[in-house]
Amino acid sequence: MKSKPPNPGKGPSSVKHRPAPGWITKLIEWLCAPHLREEVLGDLHERYALRVERLGEAQARRRYWREVLAYMRPSVIKRKSAVRGFGQYPNPTATDMLRNYVKIAFRTLSRHKLYTALNVAGLTFGITCFLLIGLYLFDELTFDQQHSRTNRIYRAIQHKKTPTEDLTIAASSYKVAEESKKSIGEIENSARITRTGRANITNPENKNTFQETVVFGNPGLLEIFDFEAIDGDSKSALNEPNSIILAEELAQRLFNTTQVVGKTVEFEFIPDKPLKITAVLKNHPRNSSFDFNLVISEATISSDQDFDESTSNWASQNFMTFFLLKDKANPEVAASKITHLLNANVKLDAGTSMSYSLQPLADIHLFSEHIIDGARNSNVEAMSRGVFLYIKIFAIVALFVLLIACINYMNLATARASNRSKEIGVRKASGAFQSHLIHQFLTESLVVTAISFGLAVVLVNILLPTFNEFTNKELSLGIHSDYRIWIYTLLALVVTGLLSGSYPSFLLSKFSPLFLLKNLKIQNRSGLSLRKGLVVFQFTISVVMMIATIVLFQQVQFVNNKNLGFDKELLLVIDINSSKVRTDAETIKSEFRRIAAVKNVSVTSRVPGEWKTIPTVKIRTEGNTDEHKVAYLIGADENFAKTFNVRLLNGRNFGGMSDSTSVILNETAAKLLGIKEASAQPIEMPARAMGGSYNPLNETNQPFKARVIGIVNDFHFQSLREKIAPMVLAYQKNPVHNIDYFTARIEGQDIPATLAKMNDVLVKIDPTNLLEYHFLDEQLARFYAEDRRRETLLIWIALATIFIACLGLFGLATYAAEQRIKEIGVRKVLGASILNLTALLSKDFLKLVLIANGIAFPLGWWVTNQWLNEFAYHISVEWWVFVVAGVVAITIALATVSYQAIKAALMNPVKSLRSE
Repeated sequence: MKSKPPNPGKGPSSVKHRPAPGWITKLIEWLCAPHLREEVLGDLHERYALRVERLGEAQARRRYWREVLAYMRPSVIKRKSAVRGFGQYPNPTATDMLRNYVKIAFRTLSRHKLYTALNVAGLTFGITCFLLIGLYLFDELTFDQQHSRTNRIYRAIQHKKTPTEDLTIAASSYKVAEESKKSIGEIENSARITRTGRANITNPENKNTFQETVVFGNPGLLEIFDFEAIDGDSKSALNEPNSIILAEELAQRLFNTTQVVGKTVEFEFIPDKPLKITAVLKNHPRNSSFDFNLVISEATISSDQDFDESTSNWASQNFMTFFLLKDKANPEVAASKITHLLNANVKLDAGTSMSYSLQPLADIHLFSEHIIDGARNSNVEAMSRGVFLYIKIFAIVALFVLLIACINYMNLATARASNRSKEIGVRKASGAFQSHLIHQFLTESLVVTAISFGLAVVLVNILLPTFNEFTNKELSLGIHSDYRIWIYTLLALVVTGLLSGSYPSFLLSKFSPLFLLKNLKIQNRSGLSLRKGLVVFQFTISVVMMIATIVLFQQVQFVNNKNLGFDKELLLVIDINSSKVRTDAETIKSEFRRIAAVKNVSVTSRVPGEWKTIPTVKIRTEGNTDEHKVAYLIGADENFAKTFNVRLLNGRNFGGMSDSTSVILNETAAKLLGIKEASAQPIEMPARAMGGSYNPLNETNQPFKARVIGIVNDFHFQSLREKIAPMVLAYQKNPVHNIDYFTARIEGQDIPATLAKMNDVLVKIDPTNLLEYHFLDEQLARFYAEDRRRETLLIWIALATIFIACLGLFGLATYAAEQRIKEIGVRKVLGASILNLTALLSKDFLKLVLIANGIAFPLGWWVTNQWLNEFAYHISVEWWVFVVAGVVAITIALATVSYQAIKAALMNPVKSLRSE
């Protein structure tokens, strides 16, 4: 209320009753900002004069004092510069404008609660999915980044080509590792590790014993990598012989404490040599390529004859080697110098070539698909490697989910444009520029996005424990998270807000005020077409996701139910972990068979679904001058076929020790050698490989000569991603590979009691033996664990995309029903049925979903076939998959739209027409 101080010449009250004391008036004149002074004093004096007439001078003065004190606030006292030419109006600052935008945004959002709720819900779900997938991808992409010099650490990769093999292996010789560090200027240091099997490690104080992988490493391992020690010195712990470092988790199991430096452990692998603990390392993070629980100093075995022989061979593949390059050194130049050094010191056979490349440490997890692990890691570890293809797929999916949520906001904002035409027209007529309106609408979008982001962060933290358990990761989103996560997250937040509000803000702000105030409706055919296009895009992505989910589910079911050529159910595999057990294997088999629940027992060197390396051999029929073929080899006894239910096609089974030079082939191996029926055909196997290069079976280079006595059906001993390879079953006593497992077919009742009895049998032979077992079907399932994870993730993402799309469709249907209230009322008065009205309101949306199906079907077919091609054995994508996905999308869309359509159709026409 604006007024000037009362004129002393007008009205008796204005002359007679001046506010007293005068100093309080002078105080407010001094404190009050100049641009508000006249208005404030006029209001105070006018109200004072009126109260004197009504309440008396004493009461009026008391009220006057209280009002003056109430004006002592920043908004009145604060000075502001005046607008050019208009002294009484302030020039608003950027802060004032922003505060005004935010205030109006909250008013608008609170006035339209349904649309606000739909936008917030859609964005919350979209951002939640985006954050969860983003955290997963960040973890995958930051593997091995915990080391301060990650960008300078490289793994040596050996490439070997011969007439019969093309080998890429993460391995090098001792000489290459040592001499490269000394003679190549680009290399600052080298580290190497090697694994030599598994053995019992024991705490002599309490006899706690555990089966662990034997790992040897040189001092460079601790000098190059930043392995954090919680006890001891992490830099010099591998310098001395008979030293061992333990991971925190293993130290806790052995000693029930981690403060164990100086104590000793006994390792079955190194008898009569107590190993002194020199450091305890913090457990490896989940996103690390290293998984060892212990490392023994390389100096412990440096005096052994076998080690000495292996270190003199430049071409060997006994170590996984890491090089720390000097700052700004070129890895390609270093690799070429390593190759030159190798070729200068080794004489290769004709037709054989060897070279080295250097793989960045950060690339090991995602880019090692075709590289053999030279440190002899297990196949299970290889299975857990990431695949960059899936990183790209999930990144695209995350962006699509977020984009679908943004599209919802755009659609609802542009659909409601007509309702805001009057507001926009008045603002423009009052002097608002287009930029002001753009800022206003973008602020509204950012406010909605910020609210959604806050809810999404809460939702993510609720879901993370379950998500971590499912993905086998340690993801978090909080104040202790990596700063890069928050930078990327906040960047995504701003981009989402701007993307969601960009099109609506430019659309709504470009119209002239005259047009808006005259028409009071925004007719924009291009905006309508874009809105339809966005709905089609949303449902296209949703239908593709549904098709992919169905196909992935079918493939996983196919894998689980496919006939593998043997019976995998209730096969109990027990590791042979000691020489005593291996020597007395026949006795143990006999004792196992005495257990009532044990039906059959076999002893083998490897089993189908093997998690260790299965050796390969060079093989050909005797007298054949062709190049040797390559086949896998498993040592087995006469009970193998019966225990595994493998069918003998022709010939005979093993009969005992007399068959120590006999072999049985699978169908693929028989075809490879040109053998149709087994009749004791002589074959020779001169060399074997354990995942690396081929080496002679003996010092005299004499081949293992055997006779083919039988042919069995093909059976899957690898993942269904691989075609069935040639397989040779040699008798358990063979020169290629020792036995390593008992496999028992047992009954399914009271399995714990059966295991206890089998353990008793083993303990009688070797009291220090640990019963280590697994069920074969569970082991085989590990081949496809990542596929099952991806299946579940895709199911939830597909549901999220459908839900978000339906939220948008619901909002658009609600708005469409509101806009056609009068039309619906007239049609109903003229006799239209509820079914007619529902069809009228629904058909436009269903057309869009049908168009989306037409685009999604070929796209879904292409995407799923690209993925299925990874498997050598897979399903075919059937026509009904597309029908199901399409029908589900149409049904969900129809249900979403019909609710609002039926609600509008049921409305009393008299009420709707009167309101219009």
